[in-house]
Amino acid sequence: MSSEQLPQNYYFHKLPNGIELIGQYMPSLSSTTLGFQFDAAVIHEPADKPGLAHLFEYMLFQGTKQHDARALNEAFESLGARKGASTGLETSQVWAQIVHTKLDATLELLREVILQPTFPRNELDQMRNIVLQEIRRRDDEPMSRIFELVRSNFYHGSPLGRPMLGSDDTVRALQRQDLQNFWQERYQPNNMLFAIAGKFDWEHVVAKIEELFGSWQGNAQALTLQKPQPSNSIALEHQEGKQEHIAMMVPFPNYMDEDYYAAQVLSEVLGGGMASRLFVEVREKRGLVYGVSAGLAGNKQIGVLRVYAGTTPEQANECLKVIVDELRKLEQDGITPDELERAKIQLKSELVMRGEGSGSRMGAISRSWWYERKFKTISEVKEAIDGVTQEQVLKVLRRFSPLSPLTVAAIGPLQHDELVGDTLSF
Repeated sequence: MSSEQLPQNYYFHKLPNGIELIGQYMPSLSSTTLGFQFDAAVIHEPADKPGLAHLFEYMLFQGTKQHDARALNEAFESLGARKGASTGLETSQVWAQIVHTKLDATLELLREVILQPTFPRNELDQMRNIVLQEIRRRDDEPMSRIFELVRSNFYHGSPLGRPMLGSDDTVRALQRQDLQNFWQERYQPNNMLFAIAGKFDWEHVVAKIEELFGSWQGNAQALTLQKPQPSNSIALEHQEGKQEHIAMMVPFPNYMDEDYYAAQVLSEVLGGGMASRLFVEVREKRGLVYGVSAGLAGNKQIGVLRVYAGTTPEQANECLKVIVDELRKLEQDGITPDELERAKIQLKSELVMRGEGSGSRMGAISRSWWYERKFKTISEVKEAIDGVTQEQVLKVLRRFSPLSPLTVAAIGPLQHDELVGDTLSF
């Protein structure tokens, strides 16, 4: 891709060994955020080792050939750098946020982390215990578990349905060799995207990345997933108490779909805020919930509309019925012109506020490049949101029913008939 094809202040370069570099120059900032993104996430774990990718995220910063964990942290702190790693279903990222004058020294430390991790045995038990605590906290908090329950059923039979943290048994069984194998298989130059946003000199960035990573050789094997085939289903997890947590997932346009921004509008109207239909109908008018929301999720294979409601066992059946009624009204009638305009204003406001920092822009360009191999400027996204019409919204609802195939999950004391009654016929 030539520089003439890129928007102003956006950059792309590819090294001979396969590493891709992207950047957004933001001259008004003094900060810089950079990230190394890999296809090394939950879906890439061996099927019998759930939780490996999340433990790996912790272990990356526990020592290199030059620095032990304490010395490594002190080195980053001496630069005033914020650093970390994150792992999702499809990708992982090692990142740092710095004052732009500390770029070279930060990149040199991150090179150690990525190319020379040691996964020390004396740190493994400590990091494992942290993950085990997270698992216990997840298992003790139904509001956290409900989303894994609905996701595991929506993506039934797919690696996308795996638990992010794994289980107590699987994490206890993980060994240092598992971490080394995962690193050797997934951390390869053809599998790495480097992204930077903020204040920087692009030619210097390219030269520095080539100096530090240009001699790195290797190839990660591509992973091909079959598109999930969700079906109507209800999954209940019994737990005594005074709360009933309900979650729903239904296929919807994903990030690459031509109707993605119309789907965003629909999601905003349905459950995006205090003026949304679900908030007004379920909470304000009837007082059935202490929390209700809707939003988009998804991946390269499939997009998702997700709904959550937290209620009491006594009100759960009515709550579910009202939500289903609102989904049915949405499918049958679409949205009003006023709702369309309000949703556009809200989405654009959120876009602008998110786009003011180097961290959010680094994440945004990484996502757009990973999904579509192109940049989406803030102006282009605003234009796409502005361009959503009533007809496009109706087109989405013709293509994707918000009621079918519907995956429903609930955690609480209610049995199936008590929760569902005659609201759903499957």
